[in-house]
Amino acid sequence: MVFVVDRKKLLLIDVRSPQEWSEGYLESAIRVEWHDISVAILSLAKTLDQPIVLYCRSGHRSGKAKMILESMGFTRVVNGGSLAETEEFLNSEY
Repeated sequence: MVFVVDRKKLLLIDVRSPQEWSEGYLESAIRVEWHDISVAILSLAKTLDQPIVLYCRSGHRSGKAKMILESMGFTRVVNGGSLAETEEFLNSEY
């Protein structure tokens, strides 16, 4: 999948628990628990085509959050998987 975006417009969302967040997170990430994503996204995203990258510990919760956002009409949502995988993705030439 090719994912080219202006990093300034990218919405990076960490869907891990408060305890996991306290152990470290990616710079510029916003923490929203996956089950709260449908409400929180309304105040975070500017448009339905805003690029969004979600991550958690393993990719499971971020996958659930991705499905919720896509069902709401968001079109540029990526499940980044784990924190480490997302960091690698963001540092790659996307």
